[in-house]
Amino acid sequence: MSAAQRPGEPVDDRAMRPPADPWATIDRPAETVYLGGPDTTVHLGPAAPAAHPPQPNPTVFDDEFRFGPGVPAAPPAAPGWPAAAPAKRPRPLWRRLVSILSSLLTLALVVIVGLYLWERLSPLVVESATVAVPRPAGNRCDVTVEVVGTVHTNGKRGTIRYQWLRSNASPSTVLTEQVGSGQRTATITLKWTFNGVGTTAETATLNITEPTPMEAQTAVAYHCRRG
Repeated sequence: MSAAQRPGEPVDDRAMRPPADPWATIDRPAETVYLGGPDTTVHLGPAAPAAHPPQPNPTVFDDEFRFGPGVPAAPPAAPGWPAAAPAKRPRPLWRRLVSILSSLLTLALVVIVGLYLWERLSPLVVESATVAVPRPAGNRCDVTVEVVGTVHTNGKRGTIRYQWLRSNASPSTVLTEQVGSGQRTATITLKWTFNGVGTTAETATLNITEPTPMEAQTAVAYHCRRG
């Protein structure tokens, strides 16, 4: 028999509830429900920890923490723009003048060399020759007749080598005549002197030996009567 049971009272075998805890209802936080992803279990009660969705391990790129399943690679570095070239200083006037004069001298040298090669590759050529007596002796005595030879060329620069052949004398020495570039006609003169009384008919021949061998001739008449 329990010490608290009185005589004659019925026996109550039920256990007594423990006394209520006065601190159980004072400043007690309300239970919080944390909802996570569809695969997260919700726990209710004060002892249940807050539910959070699973987080992947952080990935470190260049001292930065990035989260997520599709972490992109680090963007490529932007190309560096080329540095602007420094402005060129204008050349002095005397340098420009020297450059112009040098260019002109070079051009003149090229022209001279070109003309020289052109003349060497295209030499002088005698195309034709004629001989005539502009003023015949007639009936004059002791007279000098002038025989003129005309030589036609291709206009190239060069030297004509020739000699006069007279019918009553020995051949002359070889003579030369210079022809300039563009000169297509050269005139060669022979002075032939006649003396005494009488009549004669002679022949003057121009014999060209260079650059093109060629001959041309004319008749020379002399007639002298005295008394």
